[in-house]
Amino acid sequence: METYTKVHTSKKVADIHLAKIKKRGGKATVKDVKGGIQIEYYFPEKASGKKQAPKMLAAKKTDAKKKSEKSKRYDVISPDGITIRIGVPPFKTTQERAKYFEKWKDRFARQGYYSSNRGPIQLEDLAGSCEWITL
Repeated sequence: METYTKVHTSKKVADIHLAKIKKRGGKATVKDVKGGIQIEYYFPEKASGKKQAPKMLAAKKTDAKKKSEKSKRYDVISPDGITIRIGVPPFKTTQERAKYFEKWKDRFARQGYYSSNRGPIQLEDLAGSCEWITL
C-alpha cells in the first residue's frame, strides 16, 4: 500500500481532492502546513483478495480511460487560490486551457507582473505559480 502526499494552496481545491479520494475508497489525513493544506492519503487493499484476470482488467481500464477522457474538465487556479476563468465553463481540453491562460496572462502585460496577495510574480514565472488541475 503506497501513501501519497499533496499540498494544496487553495482550501477549495483541497476539499475537492479530498472528496475524490473518499469517493474512491481512500483514507486521508489533512493538516495545515506552511504554504497550504497537506493531504496524506492511501487506498487500502481490496478485502476479497481476488485478482481479476489481466484481460478483464485491461478492458476495464480502457473503458474507464475512454469514459474519463470524455468527462474530464480542466482548470487553472491562480496563485491567490481562485480560478482564472471569468464567466467561462471549465475547459474541455488542455490546449483550450493553455490558450485561455495566455489570454488571461496578457491582461497583466502592461504592468509587467501579476500582483498576488503574497507579492508580485513576474509573468514568465506565473504559469509555475498557478495550479493546473483536472476536475
